[in-house]
Amino acid sequence: MAEVARNTGGVTFDFRTEPPMKEFQFRVSRFTEGISDWTTALSACGQLFQRHMGMQFETEGEASGEGWDELSPAYKEWKDANFPGEPIGVLYGYLRSSMTGGGGYSENIGKTSADYGMSPTSLAIEYGADFAEDRPVIRMTPEWGREYQKVMHQWLIAEERNTMSGGAGVGEAVRLGGIAGNVKNVDWAGAG
Repeated sequence: MAEVARNTGGVTFDFRTEPPMKEFQFRVSRFTEGISDWTTALSACGQLFQRHMGMQFETEGEASGEGWDELSPAYKEWKDANFPGEPIGVLYGYLRSSMTGGGGYSENIGKTSADYGMSPTSLAIEYGADFAEDRPVIRMTPEWGREYQKVMHQWLIAEERNTMSGGAGVGEAVRLGGIAGNVKNVDWAGAG
């Protein structure tokens, strides 16, 4: 769940993570005057969420930490015989699709809140819960939190400059691999 709240001195962004990480709760005071609809900014964050989940499946969890647990020998043997070459977490592809923007994926985006991920009607709903017990898919990193900060910052600048259709193009730029890709050397200590 992502939430945007206006308070004295600016706007607070809270992207709920488990465990909570300071990089996913940040405050911005510049360029926020008069903005009450954050829909396009939150849509851009949905693109970033999909990218991060894609990275999780590509690396079998190593994108966010320790790799996912290995398959049991008997299941690995069966899977290799019936679905050769498919990585951990991918059998029919329902789980991966449900987390990366394909079938079974859901976004609920409002003016000040959003949630991203598996739809309650996904074909992977039962499997996903079992899978996540030993192999966390939604596991965020501080670096990813800084990427969300960068996306929101870029969107605010675009809104201020009234470029990219007023920030609407930021989501497309994120989807294509831009904006959040070069935030490793950004100093967020003075962000605001």
